[in-house]
Amino acid sequence: MVKVRLILVSFLALLFCSCERDGLDTTLSVGPFGKESRQVLLLYEAGFNSLSADIHRNINVLKEGYLPGKGRNDDVVLVFSHLTLHDRRVYDQETAPALFRLYSKNGEACSDTLKVWPVGTPVANKETMTEVFNWVRESFPAAGYGAVLSSHATGWLPEDYYSNPKRYEGRDRGSSVSWSPRLKSFGQEYYGNGTRIQEIELNDLAAAIPYKLDYILFDCCLMGTVEVAWELRNVCSYVAFSPCEIPSAGLDFERLTEHLLKPDIPDVKAVCEDYYAAYETDSIYGATITLVDCARLDPLAAVCRDLFDRYRSGIRNLSGKNVQVYDRLHGGYHVFFDLKDMLREAGASDADLASLQAALDEAIVYEAHTARFIDVRLTRVCGLATYLPAYPNYRRDIYHGTEFLDGFYKENVAWNQATMLVE
Repeated sequence: MVKVRLILVSFLALLFCSCERDGLDTTLSVGPFGKESRQVLLLYEAGFNSLSADIHRNINVLKEGYLPGKGRNDDVVLVFSHLTLHDRRVYDQETAPALFRLYSKNGEACSDTLKVWPVGTPVANKETMTEVFNWVRESFPAAGYGAVLSSHATGWLPEDYYSNPKRYEGRDRGSSVSWSPRLKSFGQEYYGNGTRIQEIELNDLAAAIPYKLDYILFDCCLMGTVEVAWELRNVCSYVAFSPCEIPSAGLDFERLTEHLLKPDIPDVKAVCEDYYAAYETDSIYGATITLVDCARLDPLAAVCRDLFDRYRSGIRNLSGKNVQVYDRLHGGYHVFFDLKDMLREAGASDADLASLQAALDEAIVYEAHTARFIDVRLTRVCGLATYLPAYPNYRRDIYHGTEFLDGFYKENVAWNQATMLVE
């Protein structure tokens, strides 16, 4: 089922392009855990926010697809969710997060509640996430584990920066959203009648997962950055995410388990292909999706470190106005730029760009993008976003970072420690 909201605004279909590595085995290498053969899929749904109704709908759609049985050797589908009361935007009535198992019995979808956390337990929280993942492994020993993460947040940015930059900059940089169909990103929940926001920052997210996963799929916005991939390189074998935002309907949840649990080896690429197919001709949204092999990121980091050093002057004096962006602008500042296009505009030679592309081709298993996402034209896309540092006259320009973000990036983003994008 293609879950795209049909809005008859335009009769023009989006042009599209996609690419993948040719002739390469992209299956996962799932090894046995003791004598176990089953797989566990955990959906971690931080939905005490404006996406609550959408996440509830996604869970119901999940029940319409393939579900394993409940036998000792059957695969396991688990959902940890925290949603608003009656799926409405009522944030002053807190609810209890719960973990439940979905399975099939006599052809019917069934749900068993396994554990309920106290009302007020923060879900966008390192300690809670670690507790949930540990409980899952202890309760369901398996050959492999994978996760789908759904909620609100924004790549590597500091908590709440995207929606409230004044908190950090001391001045209002404006919103980076030009209009507001409901969209997804990871980790944001509302409290106190929506006046307080809690998110989990990237390094805490990586530290929160206590064992290596076969894959992580981000059903959320703006996570498709090289910084996110690098932070998670030791946390999962494969990571799938979107450099742009993701519509609230998200992934194709009806076919999700069919791809991740039915085969002997989880087919993460098929999940990405389904998502892209749902939006490749949509007249409103469009789509970007990238699947990364985390084991192949070291060569990319080595190439980038060399190029960042040799083209440092070009990068530092680049306003970014002509660089491919992924976030949307309306009176605010862009933050997410295309990694390859940044270096191209900074003056990298054809030979150096070819070296970068070779490293990208090794790391990126699958990449697809439409000609635009809403009002962002996608013309020079490598599949990974990155940060563009501030430069001397940055206050007069909106296509770059800031002095504050430079400092945060330098101190908190592991990709910078590996590549020295910001000195």
